[in-house]
Amino acid sequence: MTIRSIVLASICLAFGTAFAADSAGDVIELNENIAPEVIESGLFPKSATASDCAEAAKAGFTCGQIVPRKVFSLPSGISFATGSAKLSEPAKKLLAGFGPVIKRNESSGNKVVLVGHTDVTGSKKLNMRLSQLRAESVRQYFIANFGISPSFLSSVGVGSEQLKDPSAPASAVNRRVEISARSASR
Repeated sequence: MTIRSIVLASICLAFGTAFAADSAGDVIELNENIAPEVIESGLFPKSATASDCAEAAKAGFTCGQIVPRKVFSLPSGISFATGSAKLSEPAKKLLAGFGPVIKRNESSGNKVVLVGHTDVTGSKKLNMRLSQLRAESVRQYFIANFGISPSFLSSVGVGSEQLKDPSAPASAVNRRVEISARSASR
């Protein structure tokens, strides 16, 4: 067993196998300078090499558990106003960089997941609905502007359950949509 497989196994054991399978890795806040290659490698990383897969198998894991993915987050300053699910023009400009990358990878065996978030302003019920609407607005943007298959994109709202800044629960930084990908079989 190599050092790499020992490290992978240790990480998976420390956080549980679900962490390795579900973890999206780093969260990257979007900006206008993000390169398409960064988006592609973050959402749709290339498969591990055969030797990586063999080492993962020796450690009791699958290749899918060792290929890191990234989560991309719309920055709070341009995403959504309080109580709104309407995408701002600057947000649409940032999302435009994702459209061609997502379209190109529709047959990748993955699915793009859009997760909407809110701050704590408003009731729990309202925030759950609003966060779903925010994720859905991003989903509809990709469908309408890039012809991406609706079945390739899923949207979910989590309300204020996963605050980006728990020390400032009403902060605008908590109002966001995060973009990630996962295996379509999940």
